[in-house]
Amino acid sequence: MILFERRACGILYNLLRSLPGDRPFLLPANVCPVVPMTFRKAGRELRCLDLDPEDLGMDVQRCLKTVAERPEDWAGVLYVRPYGAETAGAEGFFRDLKELRPDLLVIDDRCLCAPDCDGERLSTAADVTLFSTGRTKPVDLGFGGFAHCRGEVPYRRFADEAGSEDWLDLSVAGLEWDAYRSAVREELPKAQEQRRRLNAIYEAALPVGVRLPAPFQGWRFHLRVSEPDRLVERLFAAGLFASRHYASLGAAGQFPVAERLHRQIVNLFNDRYFDAERARRAVDCVLRHLEEGSPA
Repeated sequence: MILFERRACGILYNLLRSLPGDRPFLLPANVCPVVPMTFRKAGRELRCLDLDPEDLGMDVQRCLKTVAERPEDWAGVLYVRPYGAETAGAEGFFRDLKELRPDLLVIDDRCLCAPDCDGERLSTAADVTLFSTGRTKPVDLGFGGFAHCRGEVPYRRFADEAGSEDWLDLSVAGLEWDAYRSAVREELPKAQEQRRRLNAIYEAALPVGVRLPAPFQGWRFHLRVSEPDRLVERLFAAGLFASRHYASLGAAGQFPVAERLHRQIVNLFNDRYFDAERARRAVDCVLRHLEEGSPA
């Protein structure tokens, strides 16, 4: 079944509230801060795990070990596709989780991936696959989240019980699913072509050693550099912008892989808020930054 709300975090909130019991979930240590906020608002506990240094997603071996040690302690796992990379290894991970505990709720968070309204790329082992078309997502409609959800997963709306936080926004989507789906399908090729053009500019000019591999470049264009804050300051001083998502949610030293990644990462824009001229100026800023210091 399709779940459709004004925001993806609204779907997550409703899922968490609908799920019986109070057992915690396992999440990656660098998940978007809105996600743990949603868990707390829903009254559901969570535990974060560090990242895999190679694929930059949740350390799946550590997650499997944690679940295997006490399977009945956990309600589910929320796996975030790192920087929108749809790597094939997640399918086996989800299957392994289900073998450990068949009723574990597996949420495949693809909010940084291209939206798949028709469910053509879904993992067969995930219970819920979550997408977003909010601001700065791969398709930016300014609102909207949806999920492909197994029919047996409990789900009801709690709009009247959640309070008035703007970041959650449990109001109705304001658009019928078919009209929303059409809007997504119309915008998707335009957004993908924009990313292709701007990514080509970055790829042609920036050293391979500072770029994340191609599968990670479908949301923004990600670099690993030394002194990333200084680079971001340079970009803003040039009238440009960039970001540094996502920080570790733990205390210092708690999640060393997530911390190390955040000490290096810079996200260059490649969406409708940027253009080729800005991308070339951003390249100049990055190259000057690299000339002044060494890559991460």
